[in-house]
Amino acid sequence: MKSKFRIENVVNKKTQFRNESPTTVEERKYLLFPNDNAVTSTLFNNDIYEPWLYEFLIDNNIDINSSTVIDIGANNGQVSVEFAHLVGDTGKVYSFEPQRLIFYQLCANVFYNGLDNVYTNNVALGNNKGFISVEKPDYFSNENVNFGDVHVGVSENYELVELRTLDSYSFENLSIIKIDVQGFEKEVLLGAKETIMRNRPLIYIEIEPDQLSYYGETEESIFNLLKEYNYFTKRFNEGVPFTSTTGKCLDFVCIPNEYYQNRNWIIK
Repeated sequence: MKSKFRIENVVNKKTQFRNESPTTVEERKYLLFPNDNAVTSTLFNNDIYEPWLYEFLIDNNIDINSSTVIDIGANNGQVSVEFAHLVGDTGKVYSFEPQRLIFYQLCANVFYNGLDNVYTNNVALGNNKGFISVEKPDYFSNENVNFGDVHVGVSENYELVELRTLDSYSFENLSIIKIDVQGFEKEVLLGAKETIMRNRPLIYIEIEPDQLSYYGETEESIFNLLKEYNYFTKRFNEGVPFTSTTGKCLDFVCIPNEYYQNRNWIIK
């Protein structure tokens, strides 16, 4: 029998960003891999992963209470947990995570935080229906591993997972779609076209050239598709050095042009 993989319990103070003076308002609780060096390392440091996603809403006075948020590439659930609090008791978060064990972790963290407004799905999203391989990292490793840095459509060391399009689901009152899928972004966007065009949500998307090249895509191909969907796209933290593969922030906010043109947006 394999040795059990290691997990640790972490209790974080939730920082609610209000202007320039964050105030601790409540706790978040997580079960984490201690050697995961990406999202998890942020939580071990008692920080919020990618805080600009939430600061953007505050800076622009966007209230998503009672709305629906979609978290594609939900990982351990940190983003889903935060959005679950922001949409409130009458809102919903739909989370999609293709890795089986990380999906279990996602479910555990949703349950651990006592949330009944998060709906989890062990599904890969793309532009087809069927099944697709998902890379299987070494969950038993004692080395630092980024458990979020996996790909679908691989030919070695994988498990099969259901593949669906976002358009095969039905959503109401959709305010935000967040996409972080390690280069598979174009396939997700193509399979979400009807949902996007009908609901016109804000889109948070990670665009990383090295990951896109794995699928033969480029930043330009993603930007062009978003233009086709009539979205304005802007990088977060423009001009700020980052320890990423490009030296820049990899996260973008995409705003429907019909909304972007009608107000002055604050994008930091």
